[in-house]
Amino acid sequence: MKKATVYIIFMLVSFFSANAQKIDQCTICGKFYKLVKGKDFSTSYTLELNADSTFKLFIRVFDGSPQCQGKWKFMGDKFVILNCSEDDNPYQMLTNGYMSQRNDTIQIISKNKIRFNDAVLKRKD
Repeated sequence: MKKATVYIIFMLVSFFSANAQKIDQCTICGKFYKLVKGKDFSTSYTLELNADSTFKLFIRVFDGSPQCQGKWKFMGDKFVILNCSEDDNPYQMLTNGYMSQRNDTIQIISKNKIRFNDAVLKRKD
């Protein structure tokens, strides 16, 4: 009886681990979007992850639209690190399009959903 229980547990673990979704670089590439409606204004997030490990991030808020582009990489199998490239134009830091946060971490929920700060972005076709 004990052998049968161990065998069943082993089979269940094997079944669920084989069906676990493995996210790799090709799977996560694409465009993700979220519109967060607030009481006074809305915020939209657009993140484009490219297969060559580059990205573009756009955030649209009431009085500005900060954006950045740079390189991304995996950290483990559930997180992506975004590193914005430095802008050659020093005046860019004075505009409402400059993103002061130059590094971010994205949590991978599934191949179609990622979490950026408090927003869950969905894959956009």
